[in-house]
Amino acid sequence: MREAFWVGRLGMPSIHAAWANEIMEFMASYLAIIDGRFVAREERVQDVFLGDGHFEHFFGTYLITAGLVDGGNRRITAEGRAVLTMLISTRAHADAAEDVGLDWIIANRTVASHSERLDAAEKVERRERVAARMAHRFATATIGGEPAVKLIGLRITREIPVRSTLWTMCWSGGEHYARDRFYLWLLERIDRWDDWSMMVTRNGARALTEHLMRLAFCDRFAAAPAGA
Repeated sequence: MREAFWVGRLGMPSIHAAWANEIMEFMASYLAIIDGRFVAREERVQDVFLGDGHFEHFFGTYLITAGLVDGGNRRITAEGRAVLTMLISTRAHADAAEDVGLDWIIANRTVASHSERLDAAEKVERRERVAARMAHRFATATIGGEPAVKLIGLRITREIPVRSTLWTMCWSGGEHYARDRFYLWLLERIDRWDDWSMMVTRNGARALTEHLMRLAFCDRFAAAPAGA
């Protein structure tokens, strides 16, 4: 069915091309976002293209030309909804393990294979289980509708231990991808969290912000190829 849609309806080359299925998975996720049934309202379509307005305009125009999106109201057409249903129903077993919509697009912004992404997710899960038991830990959050990372500390009072937020960083514009990348960077350095928490306690939140910025640039230059 996918081959008939790809070749017969869209007029594309044979589905045996290695990239055909990936493009149709992307198309399904994009249609799901427009349809508004698979992602939250506040997640903007622009997030799909990492701010590349030209690519977004081109892909949107192509779907309008194909009759899958209405050129007037920019909503999914009846045929577009039927195509979305078909693409979801014909997903391969490996693809079906991932959600359709913005989650799929974010997961596929790297060239990592499906097995590599699953392995990375397992590592994150193990580290988060460790982090949950720590007196001081970083965690993702939403503050004022914006994605954020906060440092939570355990403060001992006369009555009971109380967890309080020691430090926060927010990403305006709803940039969940950048927030998640930063959180993964923090998880890779989980052994430093107690010392960084002490830095906030002694010198304030700004000291940690400046320290993390210095570390990020050191990490960037260390990873850069010679002569870069």
